[in-house]
Amino acid sequence: MVKLTQTGPRTAAGRFDGDAWLAQLSTAQPEHDHALLSRAMRLVVERTGDDGGALLSSVEFADLLFDVRMDSTSVASGLLFRSVRTGYCSTQDVQREVDPDVAELIGGVERVGTVSLLELSNAPLLATDNRDQVDNVRRMLVAMIDDVRVAIVKLAERIIALRLLKNAPYQRQRQVANEVLVVFGPLANRLGIWRLKWQLEDLAFRYENPSEYRHIASRLDGKRIEREANVSEVGAVLEAALGAEGIKAEIHGRAKHIYSIWRKMRAKHIDFDQVYDIRALRVVVADTRACYAALGVVHTHWRHIPHEFDDYIANPKDNGYRSIHTAVVGPDGRTVEIQIRTREMHNDAELGVCAHWAYKHEPARGDASYAEKLSWLRQVLEWHEEVGGFAHVGREIRSNIEDARIFVATPGGHVVDLPDGATPLDFAFRVHTDVGLHCAAARVDGAMVPLNTALITGQRVEIDTDPGVTPNREWLNHDRGYVRTPRARAKLQAWFRALPAQQNVDAGRAVLQQAFARLAIVEDFDALAARLGLANGDRLAFAVAVGERQLIDVIAAMAPMRAGELTNPVELEVSCTDRSGMLHDLTAVLAERRLSLASIEAKIDAVSNTATIRLGVEVDGLAELARLADQLQHVSGVISLRRLTRAPDSAVPRG
Repeated sequence: MVKLTQTGPRTAAGRFDGDAWLAQLSTAQPEHDHALLSRAMRLVVERTGDDGGALLSSVEFADLLFDVRMDSTSVASGLLFRSVRTGYCSTQDVQREVDPDVAELIGGVERVGTVSLLELSNAPLLATDNRDQVDNVRRMLVAMIDDVRVAIVKLAERIIALRLLKNAPYQRQRQVANEVLVVFGPLANRLGIWRLKWQLEDLAFRYENPSEYRHIASRLDGKRIEREANVSEVGAVLEAALGAEGIKAEIHGRAKHIYSIWRKMRAKHIDFDQVYDIRALRVVVADTRACYAALGVVHTHWRHIPHEFDDYIANPKDNGYRSIHTAVVGPDGRTVEIQIRTREMHNDAELGVCAHWAYKHEPARGDASYAEKLSWLRQVLEWHEEVGGFAHVGREIRSNIEDARIFVATPGGHVVDLPDGATPLDFAFRVHTDVGLHCAAARVDGAMVPLNTALITGQRVEIDTDPGVTPNREWLNHDRGYVRTPRARAKLQAWFRALPAQQNVDAGRAVLQQAFARLAIVEDFDALAARLGLANGDRLAFAVAVGERQLIDVIAAMAPMRAGELTNPVELEVSCTDRSGMLHDLTAVLAERRLSLASIEAKIDAVSNTATIRLGVEVDGLAELARLADQLQHVSGVISLRRLTRAPDSAVPRG
């Protein structure tokens, strides 16, 4: 693969030699349209003149697209994009002097660039601004669907942008890096383009968390020579063992990237030395049968590590990735990860959707992998009909490009794609709005389950509806976990907003008053609304009632409690039925929230078959107390709960 470096190719005068670079491209991939690329290079050189930096970044951009085997139109757009973006030339110049298709592709990528996806999570603007922004994002997605090259060129453009951030202000570095890690890295993963994904993530992580980046980079570099020698030794032993069994294989060391190491360390709460795949080998064989034969050789020669085996050939990842992963204790007693795959699987893993595009305007008919990787883009468009506001748009985009997805079935066998953690209520709204609004109960694999149960792949979900059932405001409580998808939340909020305004205000006030009474706190509604940037107490109550504001966030925004008003430990009094296991269930909530129990006292009323339990709990602030009280209130058999306080006048809120 051709790679541009600072040392060449160069002319006798020391300038970058575009013609020589193009000749190298044509030799490596003769399918490219050399005449088209020559016209593009000529225009770049002509317009950038003595700006060597502009020329260098243009060729680096084209190199990235060439490396993932994109077509000539895409490579040419990479050559010209930054010249158009910085004003050296226009799309009209490109259309006239290079090619109309190249100009059109550049225009599509430019339109993507007009939308800052980070803005989608900011505070809501005016309704007209919301609508404009929704339309902008929708146009971006439509462009990506109409021509997936727009998305791929945009990913490459973000890599170049990250490379050029070295001397940018810190805030700008963080902004671009965060956008890449939140949106564009997951997008590259969803499209299966590993070669772009790792560059995006490592470059962005360098700005997002420089200290962690330097720490891991130094650990990798410090042991690089030793690690490479170890991997080469294991590779040689494995190659000989495979050859003895008649298995022909290409064996290479596999680089482990900094961001993925950091994510694994954080997810598994382990140190750098406990990351098994720091030392890794990739084994490429002829066919699927040879993959499993090679796995047998690996496990015969070395002891494999329990729980470090994944068969992504039998169970491919959501983005189509296929390979066998195993970790073994090598001949020197050190752990090494081994990935086994065919050449086709390797190309798919490296190039993703690009492997199905190469030099074709349309992928081959019946190319299921390509179609699956684009179908999620089409699904994202479904939110535009009912969503309102940046936060919903941002969450919906992100939920549709997150790594983890689940696949559950309807009773009729239709498979529904949902984000990881989705519930039966999310499923109901995904099937149809009316199914969600009138959802009465849910069955998973034939058994009744709570509506906030997290679903997993492979389950069959059935929803019972009742025309007399309407949404419960509790469904909008984030902490209760009834809905996880922006689609379901938007539908619920739209239903509540359609109710009479005063009905929502009254409901919101009731929710606030009940919570304040339970926590034994006093707060003026109008003053609290002002701290939250709302007009008055009625507007605050309305926002709580329709899910615009979460109760826990309102409580967290309160002024610091007056001295002595929130003692530590806090004493909670729970009235409940006297049933077996009640005390265990209450203390289990404390254990789950990692809170310390300072004291406990219980009294039983045999006549009413009830119990009063007092818990002394150490909490860190009012918000944590509110979350604890809410969770305890929902333990089966709990009748009521209140905080005991020495303040005699703190039980009734004003407002």
